[in-house]
Amino acid sequence: MQRSSGAEDAGERELLAAIRARDTGALDVLYRGHASLVHGLATRILQDDPAAEEVTQDVFLYVWQQIDRYDAARGNLAAWLLTLTRSRSIDRLRARASRTRRVEALARDAAAQSVPAVDPFLDLVLAERRGRVRRGLDSLPDAQRQALEIAYFEGLSHREIATRLGAPLGTVKTRLRQGMIRLREALDEPLR
Repeated sequence: MQRSSGAEDAGERELLAAIRARDTGALDVLYRGHASLVHGLATRILQDDPAAEEVTQDVFLYVWQQIDRYDAARGNLAAWLLTLTRSRSIDRLRARASRTRRVEALARDAAAQSVPAVDPFLDLVLAERRGRVRRGLDSLPDAQRQALEIAYFEGLSHREIATRLGAPLGTVKTRLRQGMIRLREALDEPLR
């Protein structure tokens, strides 16, 4: 990734200083300049436009409230926004998964009590989706599948995965990226 020019850095510093000074116009400039990037990543992770819109709002609200947490030494402003977006999107996925597990547990309990499930269509859709994801994961090479499962089911960072697997960080990142590409391809196949 190319480092921004000095003029862009100066403009970014001025924008951040204005936001720190509580200039709502500066926040608007930041939003107009980066909202599509933030929303795009959130949509890609969540696969749900309304949820992505909420994450986008959350990110810019966080920036407004916590601008002093930005550290230019750790990366440029766009990278910080994308990091915030990724973490909030993953938090939403985890919350969604937790809700899904609770709904599934309720459905199992209801079935065990011979009470009809709350929404049989939802149960069918969830079962089909779980099956597609499982088949997609099963189609991956073991190294890619293992790295993806650790990253997404345990929430470990790339570095933590590398430590656990005893593999170089670059190798883990490659496995995750290649695994995601192959999994996306598998999930994009039409229903049978």
